[in-house]
Amino acid sequence: MVLTTGRLLVLDDDHQVSSTIREMAQAAGFTAKSCTSPDEFFAQIPEFRPTHIILDLAMPAIDGVEVMRRLANEQCSATIIIVSGLGEKVLNSARTAARESGLRVAGVLTKPFRISALRTLLNSYSTPHNENSNTKSSTELSQDELQDALDHMRLEVFYQPQISCQDRAVKGFEALVRMKSPAGEMISPDRFIGVAERTGLIHQLTQQVFAQAISWFADNLGNTSYCLSLNTSPSILADAEYPQTLANLCRQHRLSPGRVKLEITETSTAENPSMALELLTQLRVKGFLLAIDDFGVGYSSLEQLVRQPFSELKIDKNFIIPLAKSEESRRIAASLIALAKALKLTTTAEGIEDEQSLAYLAEAGCDQAQGFFIGRPMPPEKLLEWLKNYRQIYAVRT
Repeated sequence: MVLTTGRLLVLDDDHQVSSTIREMAQAAGFTAKSCTSPDEFFAQIPEFRPTHIILDLAMPAIDGVEVMRRLANEQCSATIIIVSGLGEKVLNSARTAARESGLRVAGVLTKPFRISALRTLLNSYSTPHNENSNTKSSTELSQDELQDALDHMRLEVFYQPQISCQDRAVKGFEALVRMKSPAGEMISPDRFIGVAERTGLIHQLTQQVFAQAISWFADNLGNTSYCLSLNTSPSILADAEYPQTLANLCRQHRLSPGRVKLEITETSTAENPSMALELLTQLRVKGFLLAIDDFGVGYSSLEQLVRQPFSELKIDKNFIIPLAKSEESRRIAASLIALAKALKLTTTAEGIEDEQSLAYLAEAGCDQAQGFFIGRPMPPEKLLEWLKNYRQIYAVRT
């Protein structure tokens, strides 16, 4: 079955290459046009309204990075595929830069590439989307909307499984917050966490999430050896009462602090290192586990790992998702795992999306993993169902 709804616009200064890509896309079921100059390309966008764009990086008049910068400034909502013969490292850097500027990137292709590789990327983002991406569904909530949700207890905690890389046994679950709108829509955290941080509502939000997660976990999984992971805001690490408050919450629900892991971003400890060190040490004294989250993409430093009392290093998904295709990512992951082992830290990799990546991490000595391949974030009732099925499939004894 071929697709007939996609509209692809190609920009490559080589006429033969541009035409060939256009023909490949047409064979895959797309309506396609090709351009060899930036002026022609940008003139076509408002008229053709492409759902997909294929863009070459190396062009004489204007390079692909500058084109993507202009597309981002114009809030282009088309899905972009980046092509080049410059090599994997440059391609991956361009992809990261494009995504961080807000563009929707399906992937990268190294020239020359097969039509099957192009078709895979086109099909992975084949559903046309609204040309105007700046819609209410993707905007942040207002402070009043967030306060109303907190007042009416509309936060919901989802749970994502974490398993052993070695024997696939379930090790624990990460608690991830969602919000239900008055109309029943499930709202993702990117629409309200930033507002909570800026307005000071993060303390109330954290209190509700931690109370809900610890209560449910203690009631339903309290008699297991699983660990509950909780994400901790940088603002919380400025609250001197936080360690005792959390300890009291665990005591109230008869859950050992040793079963609770607090995931701390690198940014959190960098903003106020002295206060962070004091509070993190208190938390460890009280028995809580501490994981440095998103390691490798923020304020990474060996000094942090040595100075702060972390028990775990969590490798950022940006290094894990490309494992199956990127030798560079495999080397980075292996180096981080070796570093953690040298410092006697547990390692957890997030972003596992295929069996090959999980098998590689097991071979490299990574301790734990989480990601869509293992299990997506689930509401409590779905999690218990998933756990039951997982135990049966892998015959894991808990």
